[in-house]
This record gives sequence, C-alpha cells and structure tokens, in this order.
Amino acid sequence: MTHGKKQASQNRGGQTGAGALLILFVWAISGCGPKAPNYVPPRDTARQALETALNAWQNGRPVGKPIEAASLRVQAVDSGWGKGQKLARYEIVDEVSRPDGKRCFKVRLHLLKPRTTHEVHYLVVGKEPLWIFREEDYKNYASWEGYK
Repeated sequence: MTHGKKQASQNRGGQTGAGALLILFVWAISGCGPKAPNYVPPRDTARQALETALNAWQNGRPVGKPIEAASLRVQAVDSGWGKGQKLARYEIVDEVSRPDGKRCFKVRLHLLKPRTTHEVHYLVVGKEPLWIFREEDYKNYASWEGYK
C-alpha cells in the first residue's frame, strides 16, 4: 500500500469512528437509549454547563474539544464557534420552553469577529458529558441534514 492510499484509508477510519459516535449519541437522545429520560439535566446544571462552554469560547478554546470544569464534563457543538467567530461576551437571556422538554436557553452573543450581536438558542442534553448544541446544529444532527 502506498503512503497516499494508507493515509486516505486512515482518514476514512477516523470519519467512520466519528460517524459511529454520532449515531450512538443520536440514538440515545432520541429516546431509544436505555437512559433516555435522564438526558434532560436539571435547570441549574444545564445553565452551568452552558456558561462553562460559552466561557471556554470567550477564552479562545477551540470548539469540539471536551471541556472539564469543576464537576462538569461538557462537549459543545456550535457551527458559529467552529467558523472562527470570536466571542466578546454573552448574556443568557432566559430559558425557553420546548414541546420535547429539552433544556433550551436563549443567549445573546456579542461577537468581535465579525463585530455583531446575535440571539441564538442552545440546547443542553446528556449527563456525562453534558452536550451543548446551538439549536440549528442540534436540528442538523437529529435529522442528519448536516451529513448529506
């Protein structure tokens, strides 16, 4: 096997592993997993996890890396953060009620790059780790739209 073919094979292996992890996560949060009812964390825990993720973004931490703070393990999925936007500050405006009962918070993001303000919704699901999803990203993962 040539070096190029070996490297391409290794890249596909990494993609397959990430895809399998995503399938397991979606399966678990969809209600099919054995602990699905436990995937809605308490309000205070969810808010603390969201603050932990947003503080990591504000401090320049790259998205996608697990965040460990105090007794929390947090994993963030945020396409805006992943596009290199710089967060100057944020305000958690309110918790938003959802028909599915998932924790959702309305957040005002004040960005430096580009200099703008956005209001977005974040969902907080899971236990170990707690997953923080920008609402659009959650919809993409749940419907597989982001992987077509």
